[in-house]
Amino acid sequence: MRRAFWWEGEWRGKQMSCFVTGRKAVCKVGDKMAAFYVFDTPQGVYLRPEIKLVDDWIKVAHRGDDSG
Repeated sequence: MRRAFWWEGEWRGKQMSCFVTGRKAVCKVGDKMAAFYVFDTPQGVYLRPEIKLVDDWIKVAHRGDDSG
């Protein structure tokens, strides 16, 4: 991942807007703010909630995307 980027999508049925950097993402999910870990893998860039009870992985960029 070369730089920070914005990502818009949906998670658990709620609108999600994230500012993604190299290691962390800060997201607005519905009307709440949440922090996510960022994983830059050979398959793409993924987010995982910092909340230990939730183990969802959200793909936010494909490998080779200009956004990632």
